[in-house]
Amino acid sequence: MRTVEFSRYGAARDVLELVDNAPKPVPAFGEVLINVKAASVNPVDCAIRSGYGREVFKSKGQVGTSAFPMRLGRDAAGVIEAVGDGVTGFAKGDKVFTAPTRAAIAEYISVAANEVAAMPRNLTFVAAAAIPFVAMTTWSALVDLGGLTEAAAPGKRVVIARGAGGVGSFAIQLMKAWGAYVASTCSTGNVAFVKSLGADRVVDYKRERVSEVLKDYDAVFDSAFDMEDELLATLKNGAGASYVTIVSPKVKLADQHGVEAGTRLAEEEYACRAAAQKKLGRNYYWSFMQPNGAALAQVSRLLELGKITPVVDRVYALAQIADAHEYSESRTARGKIVLDFER
Repeated sequence: MRTVEFSRYGAARDVLELVDNAPKPVPAFGEVLINVKAASVNPVDCAIRSGYGREVFKSKGQVGTSAFPMRLGRDAAGVIEAVGDGVTGFAKGDKVFTAPTRAAIAEYISVAANEVAAMPRNLTFVAAAAIPFVAMTTWSALVDLGGLTEAAAPGKRVVIARGAGGVGSFAIQLMKAWGAYVASTCSTGNVAFVKSLGADRVVDYKRERVSEVLKDYDAVFDSAFDMEDELLATLKNGAGASYVTIVSPKVKLADQHGVEAGTRLAEEEYACRAAAQKKLGRNYYWSFMQPNGAALAQVSRLLELGKITPVVDRVYALAQIADAHEYSESRTARGKIVLDFER
């Protein structure tokens, strides 16, 4: 089967290799084998390729002198090729999409059935592949930690950082579909685009200070890299408001100090930050994407109803994987970058 691998860390064009004869996986108990038709490239893929998380992966036995080559990819759409023992609810030929924890950029992937959902009937494989990772990243943060369920979201005031990105563009649409008031941040050139996603208030962070123009919000979803203090200042005090970020220093600290010491430092830093916010009557969370087939099925229904629209910036062939990574690293993409396996 076809896949993309790398055997050392480095620049995309230097280390990514297209492989044509990789072994086809066999689904284990509780898994389904998916013939992938499209997958996406996420910023975290580019970071991992450059060495981000190497100490964490070593500790899990996933990377090391003998563990390379490594594969990337956090979401895919395709057709079920085979069903493992113990699986119910899926059959060969079903169109599905998924957000596995890694290695989705391959012609065939074997994934736990509870991480898979039926693909929206109104979407192409390319459009569907743009959804799972950003959807589950948002769900893990805003729904599971932030408590903004479909029932709780109506009327809530939510700040979503980096609204033009893959995660932000999905999060805006989900919160608007559920009746929240949404403010978002972006650069000057993306203001009109972010407004088109449904944001009620868009802040151009190059021209305005976020902390001065946004006040008394119930929740912040932070996917920026250098705006934590500005975003925290937008929250209500003493009302159980929540700040949730997906850019914690946990992995970076592990890379710098080793997993054991890095984990200890991360726990200390988290405890300090959370305690400071607790004094103000706020919740403070670091969020990490968790695959969730049941949640993805709910997102699928919203997509079929037209409540959410996939945002695809560029589509590349699998052989253009280096181009896709370089475009992602430019940090200029609006929405998602997708690999079309049928090109």
